[in-house]
Amino acid sequence: MVKKYIVQVKYSHLSKPTLFTTDIEDLKIGDAVLITTERGEEIGTIASKPTNIENFSSRIDASSIIGRPTETELHIHKDNLKRAKDAIKIASAEANKLNLGMNFIDAEYTLDASKLVLIYTAEGRVDFRELLKILTQRLHTRIEFHQIGARDKAKETGGIGPCGRELCCLSFLKSFDGISINRAKNQQLSLNNAKLSGSCGKLMCCLLFEDDTYTQEAKNYPIIGSTIKKDKVTYKVLGFNIISQTIKCEGPEGIVFLKLKDIKK
Repeated sequence: MVKKYIVQVKYSHLSKPTLFTTDIEDLKIGDAVLITTERGEEIGTIASKPTNIENFSSRIDASSIIGRPTETELHIHKDNLKRAKDAIKIASAEANKLNLGMNFIDAEYTLDASKLVLIYTAEGRVDFRELLKILTQRLHTRIEFHQIGARDKAKETGGIGPCGRELCCLSFLKSFDGISINRAKNQQLSLNNAKLSGSCGKLMCCLLFEDDTYTQEAKNYPIIGSTIKKDKVTYKVLGFNIISQTIKCEGPEGIVFLKLKDIKK
C-alpha cells in the first residue's frame, strides 16, 4: 500500500532528521513514533508536519513509520535512556583504565537493547578492541563505537556563542564544511585564535556563512595597496571595514579613515 504522507523523524541525537512515509495524518512535531533503522527498531521523534507525498515531484526513497509506540514500548525506551547513561559511566571508567583517551559524550540503545552505540571524541584514531571485549562482557549486548569531532560535540552539548545567541550548529547549521583561516583573512579579521574560536575550540562557523557576503561587498572597495584620490589628495589604501563602510588609508598627514560613499562621489 502506497503511503500518503512524508514526514521528518529524528531518532539519533547527532543525526539529521530523516524522511519517512506514513499514513498517519495527525502527527505533530514532538510526537513519538516507532521506526526501523539500520540499527533495528527505535523510537523516533517527529521533526516536521506531515506533507502530502503528491507534493514531491520526484520519487521519495524513504522507510515507513511502523506506527505509534505502545505504552510498554515507551516505558522500555525510557528505561533504555537510563541504561545508556550508566553505560557511559562504565565505558569511561574502562577506557581510562586502558589509557585510551576516549571522551564518551552519549550512548544510544536500540529498542530491544540488542545493540548499544557509544559516541565519543578523541584526539586521533583509537584501538578500542580490548575495550570492546570488556564492555561486551559487562553490558551483554552488541556494541558499536562512533567517533565524532569537536564541532559535533558542541552541537550535542549545546551552549551560547560569543554573540550571546544559541550555537549556530545547534540552531540551524547542517554541515561544517570549508571553515578555514582563509575565511577570516577574507573578512579582514584579526588572526587571534582566541577571538576566532567557538565553544568547540575550532574556528567559528559564522566565518563560513558570512563569507559570501563579505566577498560580494568587497567588490565595492578599492584594492588594498592601490591609490585613491579625494579632494585632489592621493591616498594609499591599507584596508577597509565593510561594517562601518570605511577605508583605511595613508596620506600626507598620516593614517586617515575615509567613508566609502565619499570616495564613490
